[in-house]
Amino acid sequence: MRIGKFGYLNNFLPYYFIEESGDVEIVETTPREMASKLLNGEIDYAPVPAFFYLSKKDLLRHYNFCVASEGKVLSVVVVSRDKELDSNSIAVTKDTMTSVNLLKIVLKEKGMENDLVPMETAKASEMLKTCRHALVIGDEAIKARMIYRVVMDLGEEWHELTSLPMVFGISASLREKDSSKVDSKILESLKKAYSRFDEVVDAAELTFKMPREFLVEYFRTLRFEFGEKERRGLNEFEKFCRDYGLLQEEY
Repeated sequence: MRIGKFGYLNNFLPYYFIEESGDVEIVETTPREMASKLLNGEIDYAPVPAFFYLSKKDLLRHYNFCVASEGKVLSVVVVSRDKELDSNSIAVTKDTMTSVNLLKIVLKEKGMENDLVPMETAKASEMLKTCRHALVIGDEAIKARMIYRVVMDLGEEWHELTSLPMVFGISASLREKDSSKVDSKILESLKKAYSRFDEVVDAAELTFKMPREFLVEYFRTLRFEFGEKERRGLNEFEKFCRDYGLLQEEY
């Protein structure tokens, strides 16, 4: 069984003990590449971007492991060289369509018309050479928030808009595959990680060289189980995407 894993800090906690067991083959990559690998059969099960899942629901089945937040997410942010987000263009990474489309929704709901400029790079420092503001995700967002001003946290913006969690990634397989057992293994690993939280934080501190206080806050911020509130949040995201014609775009 080949299991995909986001190559970011946000998957470290739930995957820690399943990786330690060596029971499965882990394929680590970006969210956008994960989507392609799942469709191509290169991996059997993976957390995939929520927008990708919504655009390919007829081909996929989803499971209970997810990556979500109820309020601030800390790692999907718009950073800026300025004090606040104005009408200037926003550089956006091509690594994710979920966050880009969420940003489009938030801007439209705020009545803002910033141009979004796709960039090949995912590094904030490079993106901010082109635009005053930049949408960054994952570990790059965590690093960027320690250097630049955060002018928008998309998890927080979504919660203010809907009062619901934002599901950024959801576990999935091709519809003809049943990966329920591996999904259960991930959730068992997650439960064990919470029960041995300090041990996992120690390991993360060594691996990522990030402040312990931030790691604790970040792991406590994220939600990894797709419950009823997360389901409602994903359904609402799908509704906004359809209302604004975003799901007509090719992933």
